Amino acid sequence: MNGFADLLLKAGPTRLFAALGITAVAAALLFTLVLRMGGEEKSLLFAGVDMREASAITQRLDQADIPYELRGDGSSIFVARSRVLEARMMLSADGLPSRGSIGYEIFDEPDALGQTQFQQNINRLRALEGELARTIGSLDGIVSARVHLVLPERQLFARETEQPSASIVLRLRRDELTPGQVRAIRNLVASATPGLTTGRVTIIDETGRLLAAAQNEEGAVAEGIDARQTAMEERIRRTVTDIVEGIVGQGNARVQVTAEMDFSRISETSERFDPEGRVVRSTSTTEETAASNEGARGATTGANVPDPNGGNGGGAQNNNNSSQETVNYEISRTTRTEVSEGGRIRRLSVAVAVDGVTTPGADGAEPAYAPRSAEDMQRLTALVRSAVGFSAERGDTVEVVNTQFARAAPPGAAAEESGMLGFLGDLDTMRIIEIVAALIASLAFVFFVLRPLISSLVRGGNGAANPMPETPALPAPTGAAALPAPEEPEAVIDIAQIQGRVRASSVKKVAEVVDKHPDESVQLIRGWLNNAM
Repeated sequence: MNGFADLLLKAGPTRLFAALGITAVAAALLFTLVLRMGGEEKSLLFAGVDMREASAITQRLDQADIPYELRGDGSSIFVARSRVLEARMMLSADGLPSRGSIGYEIFDEPDALGQTQFQQNINRLRALEGELARTIGSLDGIVSARVHLVLPERQLFARETEQPSASIVLRLRRDELTPGQVRAIRNLVASATPGLTTGRVTIIDETGRLLAAAQNEEGAVAEGIDARQTAMEERIRRTVTDIVEGIVGQGNARVQVTAEMDFSRISETSERFDPEGRVVRSTSTTEETAASNEGARGATTGANVPDPNGGNGGGAQNNNNSSQETVNYEISRTTRTEVSEGGRIRRLSVAVAVDGVTTPGADGAEPAYAPRSAEDMQRLTALVRSAVGFSAERGDTVEVVNTQFARAAPPGAAAEESGMLGFLGDLDTMRIIEIVAALIASLAFVFFVLRPLISSLVRGGNGAANPMPETPALPAPTGAAALPAPEEPEAVIDIAQIQGRVRASSVKKVAEVVDKHPDESVQLIRGWLNNAM
């Protein structure tokens, strides 16, 4: 303890203050590094925020005294993990973020009553576009949406009016949307807009790729035909895949189906008459009776004289009777109208690839591959034909082939190879870079700044306490008095006395020692001077 106190006293106030300052700076740096590494991890609050809304959000966070951090291009805001829910609830109460769109809250303004009809129509259009954009942006796979509606006004005395239309720009989370999702968005917008049809809705993504184009009636029919054909092929493929994989195992079969379909719509009407099937429709009977007298030949006076006995003068009387019957028959008739809707399969082609049998190797050996037997392949072919409704008359083809599949490396092996890199991949990259940079800076400060300063101070203190560390003693002159001991503070180096007492050979030896050990000699003399002071 006394040695340490002597060291501090002999080091001097300047060196003591320098050592204390360096130690304080090093401690502050280490404390800051440890505090930053051990601080609470930040979590994402909002991402993809517009710059204008990002400014409003950060101002609100400053008012609530919630520390935040902006990353990327300023559109991602991070706060402490424990305060994420609090910040989101607070910002939601303020209507932030609004995704850059204005909904029906535009009519909450107090000056809405003083607006003109034109302003009200524009605000109504903006509100409708904003509400649609919010609804579409809430769907899975969509980051944000922008909707443009064209709602033409009906002109007076106009017989034909222009139809509404819509254009939608989507920012996607993944590469693309499914056709079903695109149709759902078109139907959503068409149902929410008065007079709008799905055929007049255009959808594109942020890269300018067309997802759905505006169509007329013929285009809509063509799109429906393609969708029906795709659905039919997918249904057959799933059916065959389920049957084959149930036998050969999951992932050991690949199925492709191509269907040529007939979408012609046929209407047929036929009329048939049956001559054997007669039915009496109506019957008509007519009877006639006629009576006539035959007189004498020629005209005489006696013929004109009436017969006193009541006779007719000798003439003959004739009676005629006739009967007529008409029967109307109805011939049986059959009228048949047949309407054949499109969607019939004209020709079907099915290709099935089946993997062989893989047997695990013993004692870590590679697995052995063996093809399937011909009997197994025949059974699989028969099952596939039955599942798809094979028809030779229709020209269907079914091919089932046994081949070896190319297998990827198992996930476990990839994870073992990745090692620490796989673990680091789950962490925040920027966080890792910050920690590594701080460690490198701290180590560089300790080894290149702090360590040399402390070493120089320690060397200086040790030199004051022990003026001759490992310094070879000067040889004493032969036959002469020894040099004054350096420990004595009263000793004064008198060159004249030394030259008078030592011999020339001793002086020469001293000069040789000084030439060989100049640093030690300087340190020896410096120690003498310190002791003399």
